[in-house]
Amino acid sequence: MEHKKLDMKAHLKEKFGRPIQKIYFIGIGGSSMSGLALIAIDQGFDVAGSDLVSSKYTEKLAGKGATIHIGQRAENIGDDIDMAVFTAAVHEDNPEMIRANTLDIPLVERSDYLGLLSQVFPKTIGVAGTHGKTTTSSMIATLLHCAEMDPSVSIGGNIGVIGGNATLGKSDYLVIESCEYVDSFLKTEHFIGVITNIEEDHLDYFKGGLKQIKHSFHDFGSILPPDGLMIAYGDSDDVLDVVSDLACQVITYGLSDKNEWVARNITYNDEGNPFFDAYHNGTLYGRFALRIPGQHNVLNAMACIACADYLNIQKETVEEALDHFGGAKRRFEFRGAVGGINVYEDYAHHPTELKVVIDACLNHAHNKLWVVYQPHSYSRIYYLFDEFVKSFEKVDKLVISEIYSNRETNDWDIFPEDLAKRIKQNYQVPTVVISEFTDIVKFLTDNVEADDLVLVAGAGDINKVAYMLVDALREKYPDAPYKAAQS
Repeated sequence: MEHKKLDMKAHLKEKFGRPIQKIYFIGIGGSSMSGLALIAIDQGFDVAGSDLVSSKYTEKLAGKGATIHIGQRAENIGDDIDMAVFTAAVHEDNPEMIRANTLDIPLVERSDYLGLLSQVFPKTIGVAGTHGKTTTSSMIATLLHCAEMDPSVSIGGNIGVIGGNATLGKSDYLVIESCEYVDSFLKTEHFIGVITNIEEDHLDYFKGGLKQIKHSFHDFGSILPPDGLMIAYGDSDDVLDVVSDLACQVITYGLSDKNEWVARNITYNDEGNPFFDAYHNGTLYGRFALRIPGQHNVLNAMACIACADYLNIQKETVEEALDHFGGAKRRFEFRGAVGGINVYEDYAHHPTELKVVIDACLNHAHNKLWVVYQPHSYSRIYYLFDEFVKSFEKVDKLVISEIYSNRETNDWDIFPEDLAKRIKQNYQVPTVVISEFTDIVKFLTDNVEADDLVLVAGAGDINKVAYMLVDALREKYPDAPYKAAQS
């Protein structure tokens, strides 16, 4: 099947029946929106947008020539705007949305715009899964960059080799993070698909539970053309069910010998970073080292290795890419060490994500393991309560903050104290609930000891605690050895 790269301006003109030159992004400072805006600038569009606060993303876009408004007001939308892109967090009563409707400006939701972008690239690579999307898509983007394949990229995390979360390359390849929430990943087209795992999550949307989730992932796989490729985690029966009848080629990876690609002989250094052998159809392909910890990242790397082999990328380039890859933003990210007290942060907000990052911590040399956890969304805590409780069974000390939720109210009558009580009952883990970040930092500063490891976990704004804690420890122990995070 022949695939032809399209011009984005011509593509939008065909879709909307009018020339599109100036695009306005409502919520331009978001991690995904800012990347799409950056790509649009490099595609030759005039870009403007708004957000509630300024950020490094808005500053970067302004430096690239975008017009940035802080605050969302009707007067920001002029009649020179040809299209407006908005995030799902923006509602119809937003003044800029109202103004765009009044002026009959086409309004496109973020995931729909990403879908339009994916249609321009004949070799789009979409990485899906309940966990591991950002890391695996970042690895693959790094791989293509090191292979000098000049990919375009639009993902949720910052990648070192491209200096951000998005870039426009000259090749047919686009690497995207394919999110299952509200079936966003069904709006994009892709030539290569990856499914890292399938579990229950986002049950506020997937009210039919795992059955509905698997149906959506099957639909995601069905988008692939017959000459496309699905790379699937083969140690999951649910993933295998989803990919069993796809029209395209399917390659599996995992830890068990039933897969085509298998990781064996996994060992770890003192920082918990793994070394492993990759086998292809029973034959040793190579031994690899990662700069990021945990068995889960070995699996993410195996998906990347399988993709590399399919694209005929040399093993030496794969080794270089994995050596370059220092992790995606907020994925077991080192924030600093003071007097031997190591502080890390991680975006983990699902029980499985918490378990794998806690296991990664256990492979890291440490005295006591402290975890600071900010629960994310009332519905997720309610529906996966028992799984959350179990995920903390191996920690030494636990601090839980208030539940963070930016898209729902507490209709489930669930509170952090409920988690803390059950964790103490089931696993005797000393657990406290502290609401204010400053109080969390003081509690930690008063109690952590040399060689302890502190993990700050959650998808909200809890990562501020990691920065605050390092500063507080440096103030308390001004003469102690200090290791700074890489900028």
